Amino acid sequence: MDSGEGGVDDPGVQARAVAEMELLLEATTALRRDLEGHEAVCRTILDGIRNGERLATVLDRAGSQRWRPRLTDSLTTYERLRHRARLGLIALGVEQGMTVTDVQRHWAITKQLANRALRQIGAPGTPRSGRT
Repeated sequence: MDSGEGGVDDPGVQARAVAEMELLLEATTALRRDLEGHEAVCRTILDGIRNGERLATVLDRAGSQRWRPRLTDSLTTYERLRHRARLGLIALGVEQGMTVTDVQRHWAITKQLANRALRQIGAPGTPRSGRT
């Protein structure tokens, strides 16, 4: 499986891991931008309710009808891409000789979650059930 010091037998595994990490970085940047925008919305709402304004007026001024779905979409995209990147990195690690115990230790997850990740990437010898 491991072709030497840090090498991989299947360069496609490494290329996929790189591509997934690049997508995750883009999603991280977008999420940061959206969180900063949401922070401004929250400050507008907070200032308005502190000043005794009607909530509906404050929400309209803050543009919350646009920001709530935008932030939700950004969070959902980030979580989906984070999961894909994690699986891509686990696949790369397995290609380089990592075991389920290594995955568990390096990702600070339970053996059950490590086995689930290995099943998701189609690692050979992974138990079929969630039990280990």
